[in-house]
Amino acid sequence: MRQKRSKSYKKQMLVYKNTFKFRLPYQIICDEHIIEETYTKRYNLLNNLNKILQPNIIHASNGSKQETDEASLNPKKTLKLFVTQCSMQHIYETKNEDLIEFVKYNFERRRCNHDYKDPKTSEDCIFSITNVTGKKDENEVIKNINNMVIGTNKHKYIICTQDINLRRKLRRVPGVPIVHFMNSNVLLLEPISDTSKQYSENFESQKLTHGLNDSKNAGFKRSVEQMNNSAAPTETPLPVIKKKSTNNPNPLSVKKKVAKVPVHEKNEETKSESTEPAKKKRKRVRSKKNSSATSEDKEDDKTLKADTSAWLLLYTYEFVFF
Repeated sequence: MRQKRSKSYKKQMLVYKNTFKFRLPYQIICDEHIIEETYTKRYNLLNNLNKILQPNIIHASNGSKQETDEASLNPKKTLKLFVTQCSMQHIYETKNEDLIEFVKYNFERRRCNHDYKDPKTSEDCIFSITNVTGKKDENEVIKNINNMVIGTNKHKYIICTQDINLRRKLRRVPGVPIVHFMNSNVLLLEPISDTSKQYSENFESQKLTHGLNDSKNAGFKRSVEQMNNSAAPTETPLPVIKKKSTNNPNPLSVKKKVAKVPVHEKNEETKSESTEPAKKKRKRVRSKKNSSATSEDKEDDKTLKADTSAWLLLYTYEFVFF
């Protein structure tokens, strides 16, 4: 049974997500009756709502049950519990300080713009928040549901209540998930109401026929040329290719242009050069002074060597014999 319930809950929440654009974090409004029951029974409302609504699985990127992200493991980041000002005023009237502290710590307050001195019942207060665009008849005070003009759940609230009359009214408003206790122990999500089913079917059918039933095309026959033009692919203009501008070279690195001489003038110059006698090259004459000086120096060196050798012989002779 639990698996069947979880599958049905998942399908319902996918409809609310895709058709009515529910997004995280889910905003859950609770009345004073269900708050008192959770407090007296020590019921963990936040964790059980997380199991029923399955925000981590429905809004996962790949649609699997891999809850690796820290935000997905913490239900406080995916669900927000609210209590209206009128319901809070009814809790103050009980004068139960422990209950008041419990509500202040676990619930956020939602402004309903009603006078706190004369608070409305939770039925009227919560219905006025969810049925945003709904109006009443001007002539009578309406207690019958059939006389109510139905609006939409603009702020995407999930209602958690035990009030049967409030649940009957909310079933007529499209896109309102309703949660309540069954046998005071099991928390249940009601199946999608008939108005919500009809709204989702119309929403899906509009996707299929969008643009086909347009008033601009109604009652007019299209000519053959129009059909051919619509069927033919639109010609996309070719991109304009810009030619690269030729950059001039650096004038300092370019050789200067030499003026061209005509051919007949060149021939005349060569003929004039050939008629002139060739100049003789001068031969270098070396002076003989340097050569004579070097020969004299060589003779002096020879005489010095002969004298020194003679003196050495005399000294050795005297040293040996004397």
